[in-house]
Amino acid sequence: MLENGKSIIWEPGEIIYEVGSDPKEAYLILEGYVNIETKDGLKLNRLGMGEIFGESSILLNVPRTVTAKVCTQKLVTKIIPKSYFKEIIKSNVILGALIRKTQLRLLDSNKQSNELANEISNLLDQLDSKNPPKKNELEERMKKIRTKINVIKNSVDI
Repeated sequence: MLENGKSIIWEPGEIIYEVGSDPKEAYLILEGYVNIETKDGLKLNRLGMGEIFGESSILLNVPRTVTAKVCTQKLVTKIIPKSYFKEIIKSNVILGALIRKTQLRLLDSNKQSNELANEISNLLDQLDSKNPPKKNELEERMKKIRTKINVIKNSVDI
């Protein structure tokens, strides 16, 4: 990582921040790509030029909920200080409420995607094992997955 005060350059594969770390700033991508991943390694998104990342934790005042990792080429970003977001929220209460609601939805969606991916992964591991589940166990697991999918579908509040 190379920082000059207003921008940062990361090398391919570098971790920018990890789940649980303290948010100090967000970033605007000027060049390159970054992967956004859950604590379990589920890739949620790949962001590129003109996109912002790292803002959710700042806006919600919580530790980082995802890991940001540079893709296969260098990443150049502009630093967006925490104070920038605080000023936006302070100066426009309605915009602040809208941003907060959107960020909460994003965090919930990320959590649900991770839980569903883990459930499917566990089922596939069990199917690949030497002791695959019995038919009734398999049906029960599939029912659980369908239920989670329906919860996700029904939780979208537009």
